[in-house]
Amino acid sequence: MTENTEHPADPELVALIRSLRGTARTRVFAVTYNGRRLWVKTAGPPRLRSSVLMQRIIATVFALPILLPARNQTGALGLAMEAAAIRELAQAGFPVPAVVACSGQWLVLSDAGEALEPRLNAASDADERWRLIAEAGALLNRLHAAGHWHGGAQIRNFSYANNQPGLLDFEDHNLPGMTLAEKQARDLLLFLYSLVRYDRGSVEPQLPRIAALTLAAASPDARNAMRKLRRRMAWLLALARWLAPHAGRDVRQAAAADAAIGAALAQSPD
Repeated sequence: MTENTEHPADPELVALIRSLRGTARTRVFAVTYNGRRLWVKTAGPPRLRSSVLMQRIIATVFALPILLPARNQTGALGLAMEAAAIRELAQAGFPVPAVVACSGQWLVLSDAGEALEPRLNAASDADERWRLIAEAGALLNRLHAAGHWHGGAQIRNFSYANNQPGLLDFEDHNLPGMTLAEKQARDLLLFLYSLVRYDRGSVEPQLPRIAALTLAAASPDARNAMRKLRRRMAWLLALARWLAPHAGRDVRQAAAADAAIGAALAQSPD
């Protein structure tokens, strides 16, 4: 694939990326060019983790496409698909990085501000932390209301700039085999599950409130997709709740998230 004709990278930027790429410790790294901070994402390898295979098996056995892992395309195709998703959301007016250039080797994006997750982790005021989380949830709801989805809506994939949250990292945007409602339900599940740790040790847990706010603003179809998932997985969720007091942190977090989601869905009239 040649340089994207809509967003070509100029030769000096290409030379700078090539000079830094060999020493970069991660496949995503920052460059400063013409006084601008840019982010370069290089093509990634396929995901071969056993957890991905297990996720696919569970989704197939229970006939739940919502549980399928994202089709993580590699190489030039993966970069092009992520660039296309970002452009579509930018055209729809959502706060995403601008696509500066895209080639078969890398995707260059504008700086979108700081990552939201470190800001949340550093916040000493719990009320301020949950206010920011609620804003991120409201952005996700607006995205869904406009007929879009993220694909990887964990809190780590939100940014913060100009006193508002934004959206990052669309590698998992490609979700074939799912309806729009299932894609959006998946977003909501990933978002809420990723918040459990912020309630750890809290006297007054806030996740139930955020779950209620976020799911109340979701579409009836997305809520129904979540109900279907919980019905099909009822035995496993019950086991997680039973094991939670004695199990590891992941199981306890899953049980806490499911309890908050179940209570929020029960409050919905549909």
